[in-house]
Amino acid sequence: MQLSRFVVAYQDVRPGEHVLYSVLTDRYAGIDAATLDAIERWTRGDEPADADERTAQQVLLEDRFLVHSRAEDDANVRAFLDRAADGIAGTMHVTLMPTLACNLACTYCFQKEHPAFTKMQERTERATLEWILRMVDERSLSALHLHYFGGEPLTRKEFMVRTAEVLSTSMAARGGKFTWSCTTNGIGLTREFVERMLAFAEGSFKVTLDGDRETHDQMRVYRNGRGTFDEIFENVVACAPLVRIHVGGNFLPEQKESFEKLLDRIEATGLRGKLAGVHFKPIGEKDESQVLVQLNKSIEKRGLGIKRIGENETLEALLGPCELHWKNNYTIDPDGRVYKCPAVAGLPGLEVANVASPGPEKVAPLVALRPWEQCGDCPYLPVCVGGCLGGKYLKTGRLDEVACRKEQFELSFRESIVRRYLAEFPAEVEPYHATAA
Repeated sequence: MQLSRFVVAYQDVRPGEHVLYSVLTDRYAGIDAATLDAIERWTRGDEPADADERTAQQVLLEDRFLVHSRAEDDANVRAFLDRAADGIAGTMHVTLMPTLACNLACTYCFQKEHPAFTKMQERTERATLEWILRMVDERSLSALHLHYFGGEPLTRKEFMVRTAEVLSTSMAARGGKFTWSCTTNGIGLTREFVERMLAFAEGSFKVTLDGDRETHDQMRVYRNGRGTFDEIFENVVACAPLVRIHVGGNFLPEQKESFEKLLDRIEATGLRGKLAGVHFKPIGEKDESQVLVQLNKSIEKRGLGIKRIGENETLEALLGPCELHWKNNYTIDPDGRVYKCPAVAGLPGLEVANVASPGPEKVAPLVALRPWEQCGDCPYLPVCVGGCLGGKYLKTGRLDEVACRKEQFELSFRESIVRRYLAEFPAEVEPYHATAA
């Protein structure tokens, strides 16, 4: 008998009141000090001291906070990862890159010094659409979500319109559903284009604003160095009433106040309630965890958190392994090479297939060495699985390393889980209760 290694304990959320959180099941349980002490005794092999302890032990076992053995824990995590591999059930998720070219030269972009100009040609476009629909049919999937990515996809608006029309019509003929999303720098985002895309299916945009004007215009610039904040922000304001827009941002630890100013401006401009959510993430790999927690608190306090309203919601809102580990997820670059991770799309040798070459799918090189097996007993393994393996490869050129974010997980999970728990259970706990989070 032992506490699952995928359970973390947050002690004294109130005096004498503790919370167990299962990363595997996304459930939390409130226990008192006596129950916490009892768990320690049971782990050493002691039997429950009385009927109350036997009842608490049985409930904790049923809810998988406790396991009989490590083998049971191993089986539970394997089952979790198998389920997670389905991604969004019944849905093919394709990230389509019509071009690797971009109209900006962001200072932290790995292509800023050597910009790419590759664009998908007509022949490859036809083969790509045929490949996508063949996968939908072979796997008997009922939905297709297409994510336009780049480069900057809005430099190829006609490509987006053409492919959305073909795929929406084709899925409707199959009795299925088509949706789309687009990650864009926001330069070409207009009401007219939004209306054209919405004529085919519901969709959404993710637009990046890296802090307030002063900070953003130091990083997200045209190739002549001119800033882009005002143009992008005005486009967001104009289009937010028409379509769901997520605002993202990439910060360095010292830029916290700049991102707070951005949140102030979003509120002052009347965008609260019109945006689908705001989500910031760090650029670096250290000293950013506390800043991320503080910014997330500010986002939630202002009511600007990501809102999930449908099964094809943004991937960032899903708790579990990223799309690299999904069976029905692919990224297709302008040359028709098929990848499992958008971070490495366009890099020959890391693809798993080609739209023009029928044949069995290869194992993705990013996962072939299973680098997450070196993560040991990290409780966050089920939702991390080694972190952003594609991003790590771009930085190191190695396929055997993980991108560990344990410190970030520890801080952000404690903040969010304790906040949710205290909101649901404002009074002190009885000896045991639990909820599905």
